[in-house]
Amino acid sequence: MPDIQIFDAAGFFNQKIAEVEQNLIGKKAELEILLANRRNLESSIDTLGSLPPDHQRAILQELVTLKEVLSATLRAISGLESEIELLAGKLAALQAARDLLELRAE
Repeated sequence: MPDIQIFDAAGFFNQKIAEVEQNLIGKKAELEILLANRRNLESSIDTLGSLPPDHQRAILQELVTLKEVLSATLRAISGLESEIELLAGKLAALQAARDLLELRAE
């Protein structure tokens, strides 16, 4: 007897949906961390910006570094938001396909 596996369409969609859901959960968790980092960076930059000018000059390099990190964080947030949007669309498409498959099986 040949060693041929039967393709399980329902199993395929369930597996893909689970994979996308896990990926989406991970990306959302990353986004929450980055959003918290953004808030903390902005707070730190605002605090340093409210120091007297002579103190600001003494920590200018730290302030510049924080602003660079904030800029990188904002880019990462934007990228993650796009990824989350794509994954949400993929998840909706897979769920719709699974639902169609179930309707056809009835």
